[in-house]
Amino acid sequence: MRERRIVRDTQVRFRAKGAGDKGSHIEGHAAVFDQKYVLWDGGNYRVVEVVKPGTFTRALKEKQDVRCLFNHEPDNLLGRTAAGTLVLDQDAVGLAYDCELPDTQVGRDVGTLVERKDITGCSFGFIVTKQTTREEKTDGIAVYTREIEDVDLFDASPVTFPAYEGTDVKARSRELQHELRSAALSLEGLPAEIRARIEREDGAEEQECRCACRACMSAECDECEMHMARCGDQRRCNHMARSLSIHRGDAPTKRVDGEDLTSGCFIYVGDPEKTESWALPWKFKSEDKIKSHLRNALARFDQTQKIPADKKPAAWKKLVRLCKKYGITVSDEEAKSLGLSAEQRKDLRGDSGPGSNTQCQCSCNECQTGDCENCSNPDYDGDHDGIEDPDGDRAAALDEMDARLRLAGMKPVA
Repeated sequence: MRERRIVRDTQVRFRAKGAGDKGSHIEGHAAVFDQKYVLWDGGNYRVVEVVKPGTFTRALKEKQDVRCLFNHEPDNLLGRTAAGTLVLDQDAVGLAYDCELPDTQVGRDVGTLVERKDITGCSFGFIVTKQTTREEKTDGIAVYTREIEDVDLFDASPVTFPAYEGTDVKARSRELQHELRSAALSLEGLPAEIRARIEREDGAEEQECRCACRACMSAECDECEMHMARCGDQRRCNHMARSLSIHRGDAPTKRVDGEDLTSGCFIYVGDPEKTESWALPWKFKSEDKIKSHLRNALARFDQTQKIPADKKPAAWKKLVRLCKKYGITVSDEEAKSLGLSAEQRKDLRGDSGPGSNTQCQCSCNECQTGDCENCSNPDYDGDHDGIEDPDGDRAAALDEMDARLRLAGMKPVA
């Protein structure tokens, strides 16, 4: 299987034409030894790889015919070892390359862009011919490491997008993600459970709609046509009111924005067993996602048809409470652009005055100043503003715990 990797912490450099040169040069390292590259991150497990020193010894000794391509594209040929316009060397850092640029449009363009430092990244294409696998525990995470020891080389390339941030596998292109998934699955000794999880996660990602409209962002593809004259992802978007859902044990989950959410992660749930009745997801693993989806829920609230009219007041109160909890502020101008009513805008502003709180109806001084945790009215037994919603965070946590128990083969006790 042919693979490619993008190198961190190294740059392609420009060298002007010198005496005896036919043209200008670019040079850098297409691969770096002992640099960890995350192939797959599953939260409590991780599959990584490293290129070991000496990996390119055989390929260089055999004088394999390697190309220098811009962005790995065959049409963007810059040099070739067989022609002497690409020179490779293995040093203490990794695989070094020096390419004499051709007097072609792509050659001149790449030279200019590298000199200006618009292009800074390097990458290489290869087929692994020898590898070993080791397993270790790091900070409670099971790490499976693929150590590459020998390869056949195909290309060494300057690339436009070299950045590889931490372990954010999902940020990579779909094509590269499938490539890395295959590399992770090629590890000998990878536990069957981990192998199955990687295959399942990638399969779910492949089915997930990537239309950018507000409805599809909430995994409510059946309402996509409210926003889009033509869907942004007709291959995956489902307009037949059937959402992508799975069951973990007995607990149904709905896949939204790359995560499998239980019913407690939604603003409104019609039937806990029917994911198509869930609306406006909000509870995700990262706070950035939570804030993004809460803003999306504000924009979608009056549009979605999944929440019955008699249930909307309670759902709105919950949404406003969550927006306050996570510091979501909406200006009047933005609120108007979202189509929110004057009353809704007032709720979001949190205007003071008796009865103005979205949940708390207590008239004590503490509650009316937003200090519900220190309520001085012992006779008030209603909801308080800013106090955890028993149907929100707690329900989500309980659903998640039930799902984990069922996955472990245990039956939750009611």
